[in-house]
Amino acid sequence: MEAWDVIVLGDGPAALHAAAEAAKSGASTLMMSSTGLGNPGMSALEGLSASIQESNNRSHREDTIRCGAFLCDQDVVAETTAGAIKSVDLLERRGLNFRRDQQGLPMVRKAAGHQQPRTVDAGSATALALQQLGEEQCMRHGVIRRGDQVPLTLVHTNQSVEGLVAVDMVNGKIIALQCKALVIADEGFEGAYSSGVVGLGMDMAFRTGVALRDMEFMAHHPLVIKGTNLFLPTGLLLDGAQLHEASGAAIDVDGQSSLEVAASLMAAVQPVLDARNMGLSASWWGSLFRLVKQRTGIDMNRQTVPLEPTVGHTLGGLPVDVNGRCVVGTWARWFTGLYAAGGAACTGLHGAAPLAGNRLLDDIASGTAAGKHAGDWVSSRKFSSASGLEAALQDAEADVSAMMESGEAAHVVRCGAVMTNLHNAVASTGSFSAASLTGLQTKLEQISITAESLHLDQQSLIANTNLLEVLRTQAAVRMVMASVQSGLAREESRGSFIREDFPESDEAFLHHITVDREGNTGTLAIKKGAGGHWVLPPQ
Repeated sequence: MEAWDVIVLGDGPAALHAAAEAAKSGASTLMMSSTGLGNPGMSALEGLSASIQESNNRSHREDTIRCGAFLCDQDVVAETTAGAIKSVDLLERRGLNFRRDQQGLPMVRKAAGHQQPRTVDAGSATALALQQLGEEQCMRHGVIRRGDQVPLTLVHTNQSVEGLVAVDMVNGKIIALQCKALVIADEGFEGAYSSGVVGLGMDMAFRTGVALRDMEFMAHHPLVIKGTNLFLPTGLLLDGAQLHEASGAAIDVDGQSSLEVAASLMAAVQPVLDARNMGLSASWWGSLFRLVKQRTGIDMNRQTVPLEPTVGHTLGGLPVDVNGRCVVGTWARWFTGLYAAGGAACTGLHGAAPLAGNRLLDDIASGTAAGKHAGDWVSSRKFSSASGLEAALQDAEADVSAMMESGEAAHVVRCGAVMTNLHNAVASTGSFSAASLTGLQTKLEQISITAESLHLDQQSLIANTNLLEVLRTQAAVRMVMASVQSGLAREESRGSFIREDFPESDEAFLHHITVDREGNTGTLAIKKGAGGHWVLPPQ
């Protein structure tokens, strides 16, 4: 049985930063991804926000808190925004070529929801350049990276991590891995509403008993090509691309927040993106234009692009503190050895709605914090007994074998049918109220029963994408159910979450809501700034 100081799940900016930081501290570090390596995710779609041309981070942190409808953990906001300039500087010194202004500084633009220009990017190269730099840091510090490793079970004793059981789809085996600390840094569950790709790490911890936080909040990405899962960067709008109806009528989004932009497009008959007159700025998006033409046949230099806003960012996840440690019930209680970062974590930076450019900042900051703390913490820890892992390995082998049994059932359930039912159930719930959410919950309960009986065609574990899709489908249903249960508990409208029967915000709900695997909801207090004082008092 392999034993590692730190295991990191995921393969985006958060996971790469976490793994590199842990290894830098001297910890033996393994990084695992459920798919092939090299997927940067969607966190770079809005660029990176930092107060580069401001005297301090005050405006950035206040914009963040206001956009989050005062549900942000203000200690996290203050620390993250204060370190944003350092993050930009470090990325530049490692080789990321941000666009420059006439003074030679990174060019900042005023993105949606910001009072000042503070968002930087490198055009369509942003995501891939970040991925490459992260991979280089991991190689430099000796991180071992493996793809096609699907997590199944988090093994613990009295909420203290012992390791995990996973499927090695390269060698076709179910394996047990011992570790002192586990960092979950894969995706959130936004894929439940589109592509079906959801993070298995968050679901694994949820099934283990960790309650998830703020699951009712999610943001629609405005620039999604209709009929596809192609998400376009919002930086196109900052470079001169225009929004209008297919009929030619302009859609004015100047001065609007990200939520308002998405709402304007959803209210339109058929919104389109016109990127034909971007001038010299179009050269920064060459690879994106080529990708769109290859995938859809649309030449963005000559044609407009039909849009359909889609959920692109789920804000809920594993509740963590400023060091990335997963907390259980209260801020003072830690699920020992368990960390989370990026899309799988609810760090408290975004509150009830994300500010443009803060998603990537959150990935970098939370990944760095979790990796550094984990790397330092494991240095004084010893490995626990492997007996629990051996028992969990036998249980996982039995479970997977049961899934592969053909049985005598005449009707075989497929992943596609379950995901279609899930999408239809969500789409039929046009607005949120106690009645509509309860109705959706009833539909999800039926879908959940079907999802647990999904059929596995492939008998070999080598490259068993069928098993991966089954696990993702089951996880998607559980995550959407948790979101609905959390939404029922929040009897107000705040940020990105709107209820028809409670259209106003309510100070009584100025706290985080948690939900566990049994559907029980709880609360977690909002954290103030340093010294117990508000950075920006709720208004």
